[in-house]
Amino acid sequence: MTPRTGAGAGRPPERLVARHGVEAAAVHELVRAHPEEVGLGVTVGELLWSVAHEGALDADDLLDRRTRIGLVPEDRAAALPAARAAFSR
Repeated sequence: MTPRTGAGAGRPPERLVARHGVEAAAVHELVRAHPEEVGLGVTVGELLWSVAHEGALDADDLLDRRTRIGLVPEDRAAALPAARAAFSR
């Protein structure tokens, strides 16, 4: 496993625990199924979690509010297609 997608023995990485608390294990399952990084270490699985379980409203909500990827224009542009796609899965 890579540092972004796992912490060994199926335990979620500390960054997921810090962000999601008791839900980190469930988020980790989505990250393992969708490990593609969209920017700043955030994966497609995390975007999907935000859409399905956190009530993300649109791509701007995902990039600006939930992940902060949108704060840097170049990062936003690179991650925007994945953020939009998260709503169609």
